[in-house]
Amino acid sequence: MVTHDVAEALELVDYVYYMSAGKVEFQGTPDEVRAGRLPSLRQFVYGEPDGPVPFHYPAPEYRQDLLSQ
Repeated sequence: MVTHDVAEALELVDYVYYMSAGKVEFQGTPDEVRAGRLPSLRQFVYGEPDGPVPFHYPAPEYRQDLLSQ
């Protein structure tokens, strides 16, 4: 199964492979995944907004972006 619904996936599967940048970064049971200490894995599993993967990309201020269209 390939999914981004982490909570559901961890309830359905027996084993997990977590991939990042084209390689397997972590593998283990759902309990091992939940307890994993790899920062990018924790950010993905728990939906943390702050971590090694940035969610905010440089962009113009929203109001100016609307006016420029």
